[in-house]
Parts: sequence; C-alpha cells; structure tokens
Amino acid sequence: MTAFITQTLGSYIAEEALARVPGDVIDKAKLCLLDSLGCLFGGHQLPMAGMLEVLRADSQVAPSSGRPVSGCAEPAAAAFVKATLINALDFDDIYEKGHPGATVISAALSVAEHTKCSGTELLEAVITGYEVSCRVGISLAHVQPRKAIHGHGTWQIFGAAAAAVKLMRLDAGRAAHAIAIAATNAPVASVMKTVYGDTPSMAKNNFGMAAQMGVLAARLAAAGYEGPLDVFEGEAGFWRMAGADECRFDRLTNDLGGAYEILRVGFKPFSCCRLIQSSVQASRDVVRMAGIDPADGLHAKLVVTAPPILCEPPFSEARPRHMWAAQFSAPHAIAMAVFGVEPGPDWFVDDWLNDEIAGRFQDSIELRPHTIHASPQSAHAASACLQLRDGQSFERHVDVAEGEASNPMRKSALEGKFLRLASPVVGDSSACEAIDNVYALDKAGLPRPLLNLLVS
Repeated sequence: MTAFITQTLGSYIAEEALARVPGDVIDKAKLCLLDSLGCLFGGHQLPMAGMLEVLRADSQVAPSSGRPVSGCAEPAAAAFVKATLINALDFDDIYEKGHPGATVISAALSVAEHTKCSGTELLEAVITGYEVSCRVGISLAHVQPRKAIHGHGTWQIFGAAAAAVKLMRLDAGRAAHAIAIAATNAPVASVMKTVYGDTPSMAKNNFGMAAQMGVLAARLAAAGYEGPLDVFEGEAGFWRMAGADECRFDRLTNDLGGAYEILRVGFKPFSCCRLIQSSVQASRDVVRMAGIDPADGLHAKLVVTAPPILCEPPFSEARPRHMWAAQFSAPHAIAMAVFGVEPGPDWFVDDWLNDEIAGRFQDSIELRPHTIHASPQSAHAASACLQLRDGQSFERHVDVAEGEASNPMRKSALEGKFLRLASPVVGDSSACEAIDNVYALDKAGLPRPLLNLLVS
C-alpha cells in the first residue's frame, strides 16, 4: 500500500539525523538560525514587542524537572511572539516564496526552551523544518504570480510543526498526524488584505499564528490526537485549501532527505520586501557613483526600471505613513538606503517616515515597469538611472540582488547584520558570544548564554 504524503513526511522528520546531513547543509542551518535570531532582536526594538508581552505574561510556566531554563512562556505562545517579531521588520530570510525561517526558527527556539535538547538536536529541527516547509510551499502552483488567494503562513505552518515534532522526539506515526493536524488548522491565506490591500497592517503574513498552531499540532499529536493522513492527496487536498491552481506532488517528496531546500534560502541586506531589494541596491549604487549628497537636490530624477508589480500600489507609494506600509514602499526603501540609514528598526522611526527632505527625494523617483519578461533567475532584476540637473546621468543594473541564494551575502556581512540588530538588546559582548555559540552548536549542548538569549 502506498504511503500517504503525511506519512512520508512523518518518516523523514523522525529519521533525519545530523550525522547523515552534508556539511554545507549544516553550515547553512547555522546561518539561518543566526539571521533569524538577529531579526528577532531587531523586532524586540519595536513598539509592537510590548504589545506581545501580554501573551508572554499570560502563559508563564513553572520550571519543570530537567528543563534547562525557567520563567519562559508556554511554547506555542512563545512561538507566536517570536515568529511575529522575526518577520516584523521584513528583514528575515527569503526563499522561492515566503520567509521560512520566521516559523521554523521560532518554533524550534520555543520548544528548545522546554526540552533538554542538544545543539545537534536543535540543528536537526531547523533543517527538518526548512525541508518540510519549503517543499510544501513549492508544491503549490499558481498560474498567475499574485492571485486573489495568496499567503505564506498557510503553508509555513508545516515548518513549525516539523521542527516541534523533531525536538519532541515523536515517532513517524505521531509526526504524520502532527502534519495532518497542522494542515487542517493552517491560517487562511490573508496576504492580499494584510499586505497588498489598502491598509497594510502588522498582521502581515500571519506567521505568528502559523508558528503557534504548528507547535500545538505537534503537542496534540504527542497526546494522541489524530488528523486526516490523506490531507495532501486528491482534488480536495491541502493545495485547494491554500488557494493553489494545482499541486506538484513530486516536489513534495522526491529526493526528500537527499536534495536540501535550505541551500536555496537567501538573506536580506535591506529591511524591505524581497521584490524591492534589487531596486534599492541599484539606486544606492548610482547615487554613490554620482558622488552627490541626496539631500542637496542636485539630481533631477531617479528612474527605476523594475518588475511591473513594483510600479503599482502598495509598492509604488511614496511617503508611507507607518512602518507596515513602509516595508512595501519602494520609494521609501530606496530613500533610506540612499541616505545611508542602517537597515533595520531605524528605517521605520517617525523621524524618517516624516522627514521632508527624504520625502522630496521619494517624490523624485519614477518607477517604470520592465518591458520584457524577466527570466526566473532574475525575476526581480532592476535598473536605476540617476539624472543630475547639470545633464550628467549614471546607470546601474542589478540582475540578482545581493543576498539571494544565487548571489549570497558574505558571511562577514551576515554577522555584521546580526551584531547591528542584537547589540542594542543584549550588548556587544553577548552578541559576539552568540555568534560563536551558534557556530559550535553541533559540537556541544546548548550553551547557557545562548539559552538565556532564546528566552528573550
């Protein structure tokens, strides 16, 4: 009898072991963990972090025997908080679609706080979570790039469930049911309202609920709760629930545990939507080439040729009123990079959102759509042409933005990003120590300094 897809995924989750994982996959998992931790600390610097404390306060748990840390929130609620904060700045990792780290890492960190796990087990959970999450994501096929039904949290729930299952050491049968339970409780695909609607909001991708329910699915499965094991198969399968046109079933299970999707994950140098990254990089570079101060008004116009979607709201809107709109505003992101503001929380403070000089620079940006269809390898390519008032012009084209998996960010740059985001929260010394601890996870247990950071 052929196994259901949930059972194949369940067997993979239960059987995956770091001893059989290639070295480059292990190294990438450490970088993914480091990047999401940095984004988590960046999120802690935002006003919304205080709003989320109510979940933490309502779900404090007493120390349990053998648990290495105490005073932390119940794992599902903690996962909600962490996933929301990791994604808050739109600075978290990128993939063919979605931001898998927000849900995988949040669930892994939150469950790790409650289990006496080793560094090796944490890395196994991260790798397993990325593999399951990404494969479900790329199996969902759409005829059009953006449909009326669109959302990443809907499928990223599986990464959270897989990571939690792995750390809870469930067997293949229980793991399969955790995946099935997650499928039937996935959040709705709400991005067309929360991101592309008239009022972008902090609800955004709904990764908090995806992470929370993913952890709950694992806990329910551990208690004996069961889900429909055939949830992926047939005309009424999960792909229908997620609003896809069809399901590419082969992408779900082919070479599972052999070809690792985590290697196709990239990291952002700028805190804005992935679609904008090339436009920001090209614009920053032409201003540097011209050697002008963008505040001096020496330029007449900045023409940015970009994917058509960037030339329409909400991406085309200048002078966004709040950070949730600013993350999807190409003019705002370009202005912040051109004015030399460090990517992260500073991009969204009121002083910059309301700065008149930066606003006038945004007004000078003209967005033009590509006239030819870009290849899949350079779907987000962009060009910038800076025209000065004296008649000079400077041009720059970016085919693949820095940070994409095919044009990876330097390790030193990724570490620098982490330090900029973590140091204001935990201090320079602890931030540097955290980097060392992450890199040594497969050689030791979870070091107490890192555990203390995880509770943050």
